[in-house]
Amino acid sequence: MFLMIQVGIVGASGYTGEELIKILHQHPNAELRALTSSKNTNEKVRDVLNLDFPYEGTFCSPDIANLDKCDVVFFATPNGIAMGMVGELIEKNIKVIDISADYRIKDIGLWEKWYGQKHLSPELVNQSVYGLPEMHGQREKIASSMIVGNPGCYPTSVLLALLPIINYLPKQNIIIDAKSGVSGAGRNLDSKKLFAPGEDNFQAYAVKTHRHYPEIMSILQTVDSANSDVLFVPHLSSMIRGIYSTAYVKTSLESENEVSEMYEKYYENSSFVEICSSDIFPRVSDVSNTNKCMISLKYIDNTDDAVNLVIFSVIDNLVKGASGQAVQNMNIMFNLDEKTGLN
Repeated sequence: MFLMIQVGIVGASGYTGEELIKILHQHPNAELRALTSSKNTNEKVRDVLNLDFPYEGTFCSPDIANLDKCDVVFFATPNGIAMGMVGELIEKNIKVIDISADYRIKDIGLWEKWYGQKHLSPELVNQSVYGLPEMHGQREKIASSMIVGNPGCYPTSVLLALLPIINYLPKQNIIIDAKSGVSGAGRNLDSKKLFAPGEDNFQAYAVKTHRHYPEIMSILQTVDSANSDVLFVPHLSSMIRGIYSTAYVKTSLESENEVSEMYEKYYENSSFVEICSSDIFPRVSDVSNTNKCMISLKYIDNTDDAVNLVIFSVIDNLVKGASGQAVQNMNIMFNLDEKTGLN
């Protein structure tokens, strides 16, 4: 029997929502049932978004009544919106994939500290599953969950870089130098705080305060026996899309081949992760508009007991870092091949 999934998107007029619409429009098992936007209610979708296909739908208001015929609802909203609506949706047996941060961190106190607001549905956080399918053991959890917290863009690139090796590292301060395209700041970018699209620029930001730091740490601490810390420094680049994360670690592993084999083994069943040879440095353009993550490893020997390993991890922040990964999670939740609609 052919499965057709009725899809709702809350916050469909932002960058993430637009990317979701483009992916789901060509997904063979998905039908766009409800596209909501509080800002653009009753406007034609084609008048607001830059779509490369004809679409005659209009944005509706983000009310439960407009979503109750859906099988799954994506939240492509600012933080704090999903947590006020998810309870009603799952009561109606509607699955939820939250691309905001409301269901990523299990520690409610930590979440409230970093996000500066009270969590409205803490009882649902323990029911949610962190939606990084390539993390060992997650696919099975995602498949049986009603609520998936889609990872942030920076954490996706950082965690995919570190997960295969984290338990083979001595305790240390891992340095993460990460760069994002300007679309990572959202469609309503405040140019006074950062800079506008099209401006030739590059800068660090939120060095001590970026909310993706506690997300990275909370996931690493579930698997890291050494409990290493992370020094995470994000940068904004004037390129439109993409994330390039470089991780610097010290390891006692004896050879580059040993490290490479460890990564190949970890991701042997992960179609969207590509481990490059050490003489290839992945480029943002290599993953643009794809759900891929490209990882390259550079083993730098020296005379110390531990050697330096540099890990390069590159994704498209709007696809693997947001909407593409969300669709990958939807596929798993509905027992489809996780590559469906993402090739």
